[in-house]
Amino acid sequence: MYWLLLLLAPDAAPVAKSPFVVVSVAADRPTGRLVQLTSDFEVTIASRTGETKIRGVVSLRRESIALPAFPVGPQLILANGDRIAGNLLGGNRNALRFAPAILGNRREWAVPLSSASAIWLTDTPADTPLDPARYPWAEEKRNRDVLRLRNGDTPNGVLVAVGSDDGMPTFQFRPDGGEVRDVSGNDVAAVVFNPVLTRFRPPKGPFARVVLIDGSRLSLINLTIAADTVRGETLFGSKAELPLGSVVAIDVMQGEATYLSDLKPKKVEQAGFLGGGWAWTANRTVADQALRLQTASGVSTFDKGLGTHARTTLTYDLGGKYQRFESHVGLDPDAGNRGQAIVRVRADGKELTLPGLGLLTANKLATLSADVKGVKELTLEVDFGPAGGVRAAVNWADARLVNEAK
Repeated sequence: MYWLLLLLAPDAAPVAKSPFVVVSVAADRPTGRLVQLTSDFEVTIASRTGETKIRGVVSLRRESIALPAFPVGPQLILANGDRIAGNLLGGNRNALRFAPAILGNRREWAVPLSSASAIWLTDTPADTPLDPARYPWAEEKRNRDVLRLRNGDTPNGVLVAVGSDDGMPTFQFRPDGGEVRDVSGNDVAAVVFNPVLTRFRPPKGPFARVVLIDGSRLSLINLTIAADTVRGETLFGSKAELPLGSVVAIDVMQGEATYLSDLKPKKVEQAGFLGGGWAWTANRTVADQALRLQTASGVSTFDKGLGTHARTTLTYDLGGKYQRFESHVGLDPDAGNRGQAIVRVRADGKELTLPGLGLLTANKLATLSADVKGVKELTLEVDFGPAGGVRAAVNWADARLVNEAK
């Protein structure tokens, strides 16, 4: 199925005009207009000095454009974590008919039920966890489909099929202990699909995680860019084509960078100021919310990173395999508002002198890039500030290890 994402959002113009900052295995970060990207992630950018080709791309980010928040309205959440703003139109026993919001419901594609984790037909409540498996109304029902009705009821059972009636999706649902019945989409807020039936296999090689202007996150393989058009294939097999002007960021996964959130720490030490403490988390804050940081361009929402709280020490085994560690570090804009924390980074036990580290205060961002060639252990420390552990939630966004340049 071939679908085209059209540039409809009113705020797309400033995004389209913004150049890209290129992060690669090389230490420098050139900026320019993106001319071309090949399927092996070689990028060509144009600046006043001409065109430059760069290999070993790790990330492409629009300059001076904040990373948008995740969608909060109707959306599809895939088993791999992709989040696509849009509307459920219907389906059948095997797939969902879903229209991305950026299309204005003028195009749709079929998403296998085995690729879906959850679907929201309404806005998501403010404190909804990122992972559908952690929704309070669904986390204990691990081998069932669960409906969240608009009246607050949460029946669990088996979703037999998805259909449509006069443009509204309908659900054939058999609740535990009951008979199959039709439930109108007018009565349904969300569906969490049985995780036991989920079938998701990560691609074998590098793939791209694309961030769109409406906050959608979409993973694509065989990604290419030419003539201001992005082409690729979704992880569930559909061809995708969208204008480059709708793209805020492209991060290369399973490529030249390894994210700390994908690694298990060799050693973890945690303690609260008065006992207890907050457990560190991967790809979300300690409060189970999206990783956000106040940047010069505004509040950015990151897909990858670590959520920590004073006092936390995480030690990773690098084995001397990487050339650079980099991350954006700061107090969480909400949980760390008016807080303080002391942050250090150690390589083989020796504290690194990095600009911006030390005492972090609200809205203070440290962008780190440290040479770790030959380093066997990397340690991240978040310690108590003058106020102890009060509002000392620290986020490490895009915390990653970059391979040596070839």
